[in-house]
Amino acid sequence: MFARARAPQRALAAIGVAALIGSIAVAVLCSSAVAAGGRWVQAGSAREASAFWTAARMRAAEPLETRAPHSRTPRVVRGQRGRAETVRLPGGAEFGADFEEVVDPTTPEFRIHGGIFVSFGIFGYGRCSGTAVHSPNKSVVVTAAHCVNSGGRGGEWYDERSVFVPAYRYGQRPFGVFPVRWIDATRQWRSGFTINTDVGAMVVGRNEAGELLEDAVGGAEIAWNLKPNQTFDVHGYPAEAPFDGETQRICHQTPFLGHDAGSFLFSGPLNLAVACGLTGGASGGGWTIRGDTLNGVTNYGYFDEGSPVYGSYFGKEVARLYGRAAAVR
Repeated sequence: MFARARAPQRALAAIGVAALIGSIAVAVLCSSAVAAGGRWVQAGSAREASAFWTAARMRAAEPLETRAPHSRTPRVVRGQRGRAETVRLPGGAEFGADFEEVVDPTTPEFRIHGGIFVSFGIFGYGRCSGTAVHSPNKSVVVTAAHCVNSGGRGGEWYDERSVFVPAYRYGQRPFGVFPVRWIDATRQWRSGFTINTDVGAMVVGRNEAGELLEDAVGGAEIAWNLKPNQTFDVHGYPAEAPFDGETQRICHQTPFLGHDAGSFLFSGPLNLAVACGLTGGASGGGWTIRGDTLNGVTNYGYFDEGSPVYGSYFGKEVARLYGRAAAVR
């Protein structure tokens, strides 16, 4: 099911090739494009990052969340952090049963997914999920915009001691720690907190062994401008009950359900809904199609719905974001 079927993936991503080439060409020819679009991070060495991010600190990190449209309730507050309680839905179903544990996240199909950790100093630590993608610099991670920036003009950047840890599991870092060097989000998110374009990107440095991210774990293909009606594998590291953030999870083959009515209130392409019982911490987790082609990320859900989770459609703004990140050297 998760074999790396290169030919079908490239065929699927062909629609976005022209946009990708154009985005990279513009960024390379105009060096100010990267500076204007993203934020450079004063990253320390991988060894320093590894020493700072102890298993205890990563375990203590709280989910970075955004608010859902027309809702005062933050994303997926379905249980308190750290409580391994069972959450049951109407009819007796156990919440989160479909978000299955990945027993061995070091296998090729899963090692591209990982945890994102950021420090807030005396205010504690934050966490999200992300996915490594193929790029010329071999160092790009795609996540949710709210995992790197609070949104809107003058939004706060989340960059202090930020790292990407692929295949994280119970404090283990089998492929090391990759310090974040550069972060960005879609322009619509940065200018107007547009929930429909809640997509962010990171460029990471080398790990403790001196390896580039893609050399260490590989990367997903990435596609945009496809029909919304896809079937997704949803990945992530949920950290709120009934989960604890210590294991990678997956909802297998979740079909497109439609759009959130709230997404009509915002500019940009309408977001996508799928059924997957996840909680906070899974934000930014990759939605893959045809095995390992990234075509969405987790954004938000509602307290009282129990099932649908929403993610941004990958359109031209995501293509431009990827182009800026891929051009970083």
